[in-house]
Parts: sequence; C-alpha cells; structure tokens
Amino acid sequence: MSQNMEMKAEIATPQAERVRVMVADDSRVIRKAITKILNNEFDLVEVGDGEAAWDQLLRDESIQVLVSDIEMPKLDGYSLICRVRAAETERVRNVPIIVITGADDELTRERAFACGATDFIIKPIDGVQLLARTRAHAKLDQTTRKLEETSTALEEQSAVDPLTQLHSRRYFIQRGVQDLAYVKRHNNDLSIIRVDIDNFRSIYKKYGDQTSDQILVWLAKILVSSSRKEDTVARIGGGEFAVLAPSSGRMEAAVLCERMRTGVAASPFTNESATIPLTISLGLASYGRDPGETTEDLLTLAEQRMTLAKAAGGNRLGISYQEEAPKPDEAVIEQPDLETALKMLGSDEGGKLVPFLPDLVTRCIPLLEFCNRKLDLGLGFAIESLKDKLSDMR
Repeated sequence: MSQNMEMKAEIATPQAERVRVMVADDSRVIRKAITKILNNEFDLVEVGDGEAAWDQLLRDESIQVLVSDIEMPKLDGYSLICRVRAAETERVRNVPIIVITGADDELTRERAFACGATDFIIKPIDGVQLLARTRAHAKLDQTTRKLEETSTALEEQSAVDPLTQLHSRRYFIQRGVQDLAYVKRHNNDLSIIRVDIDNFRSIYKKYGDQTSDQILVWLAKILVSSSRKEDTVARIGGGEFAVLAPSSGRMEAAVLCERMRTGVAASPFTNESATIPLTISLGLASYGRDPGETTEDLLTLAEQRMTLAKAAGGNRLGISYQEEAPKPDEAVIEQPDLETALKMLGSDEGGKLVPFLPDLVTRCIPLLEFCNRKLDLGLGFAIESLKDKLSDMR
C-alpha cells in the first residue's frame, strides 16, 4: 500500500478533538502539500510569511504546533523562531516548532536549533515522518500544558512548594510587592532573577518523573546555598525558579547569578542510575535600572532575558536584549573557521558566533583529547560530558 493510501486509510480524528497546527510557508504548493498530509488528523491554519505567523500565534491560543519554512518574506524562519522563544507569553514561548526546509546542510540545521527549533525535516517532505513528528510534538505540548495548569493550581493553594520546599509563586509575588514598596519608600535597590535548567524538557523525556524531581530538589539546594538569608528563592513553575534579591543592584545581583551558575556547572547531578551534567540559564532585571514598576513587570522582563540566554546556547546570564541577541543583519553568513572565530571573540563579536558554536566546539575536541593525553590534564570526564552534551544538542 502506498504512503498516501496508508494515510487516507486512517480514521479521521473528530473535529472537536483535533490539535490546531499552524503552517508557515511562502509557497502555496508546499502549504497545500503539508495540509494534505496532516488534514485528516489536525486542524490546520495556513500563513504565507513569518510576520503573519507571529501575529496568528499571539491571537490564537489554541495553536499547539508550528510548522515553519526558513526562507520567507517579511520575517524569515530564524527570526520567527527567535521571536517565539523570547515571547512574553509562556504559551507562545513554549510552542513546538518543526522546521521544514529544502536546505540540506548542517549549517542550516545548527542555526535553526540554536535559535530554538524543536525538530527539523528536509524537503521533499516525507509524509509519514511529518505526521509522526507532528503527533509526537502535539502530545508533548498537551502534556506540558496540563502539567503547567496543575502546577499553577498547586502554587495558588500553598506558600511552600511541596517538592523542593522552596517558596511558591504565590508567596514570591506577595513578598515582591512588600519588598518593592519598601524599596520605593527608601530609595533602595532590588533585583529579580529568573532561572531555568537548560534542555530540561529533553532531560524529562529521557529520564522520567523520578529523576527529574530529584534534579529539581538538587538545584533548589544549590540556589539556596548560593543566596543570602534575605533573598527569597522560589519555584514558580514546573522547572522554573526565581530569586528576589532586595538591596541588590545590577552588579550585586549579577555576582549572585554567577555564583548560582558556577555552582550548578561545577559538578554533575548524580543518582543511583545516572550522572547528568547540567547547566542553567538566568535572566536579570533590576528596579530603577530597567523598565517596570511592579514585581510582575520585573519578573516578566527577567524571564524574557533568560529565554534569550537559553536561545543563545544556555549556561549564561541574560541582562539585555542587545547583549544576548545580535540583529539578523549582523549575523555571520558563512561558517567561520577556528582562527576567524578567535579573531571575532577578540573584537567583541562573539554574539555572531552563536549559531555555529556546536560545530566549533566539536572541532576543538580532538585537540583537547590530545592535550589531555600528553599533558595529563585530568580532563577525561569533562571531555566525555562535553561530547554527550553536544550529541544531545544535535
């Protein structure tokens, strides 16, 4: 039986139960081809460019998967993905993105994943593969939404997170209102920090509930030990944490962020069944230095900056958009060699290297292994951990 006949033979999903999928491609032929593959099971929305896709995502809360081309007018696929991953609304920010492109090369793939793509498919489109991957990402998105709804309900009922024993989101916001009112009366400093585990969704899929819960407890202890007594550390979502730092301006809060980041990266998480190297991304917003008059304003800004830090590769602090995300027209057109990359770093142009970092690091591994053998540097575990992380990124 042919591929098309197999798909037609499947029983159509009732309209009321269908997941809504948006297809963004400037080719009407490609859009219709994708629609023909998915229409029997999903509720499809078609748009012809990146700007239209962005507007539709903001308006339509029911969209659970985005299928996007790279080369599009007005806003290309790379810029669309970056904009989605930096969105203020969590629903938009977390939507799975399947990239479909005719550019069959590693550069396009790496750049798409560096921007935040969830999956990658090469044209001509394999209908069975597209259908299977759309199903998988739709199911994961539905599960994630249910977990977030359950987590939010629990947070609203308690001031303490039952898993990590940190403060809840509800307590964090209440305490933030109090601390911010004091800051305004006394002309003092206050900063808010957002913290996420890099690639936590992939870790959850690989290791499951028990190990993921253990990781959250492990991270909570590191965050508390890195903070001061007067700081408020909270778990505000599934794998999301925040720190309220009174009497801390931009510099003091940045030092706190670095303590937390290095504390996590210093040694891998270990339990009876796995050893997992982990990193975190952080976003920082400071009252008086950044726009925002309420705790929610500053928390939202810190979250946007943390998201940009994750999109730039993770394991870093996001302070401002300009520092984390170079403009599209400043991006490197061709993949640089190592010598060029070092020169760019020396010229403060490191931001342009972000899409090419996985390949650059991979090319350095043979040199690291050779130096480790000849100089007895004791880097064996670190190199193997680096290989594993690069493998997961690909």
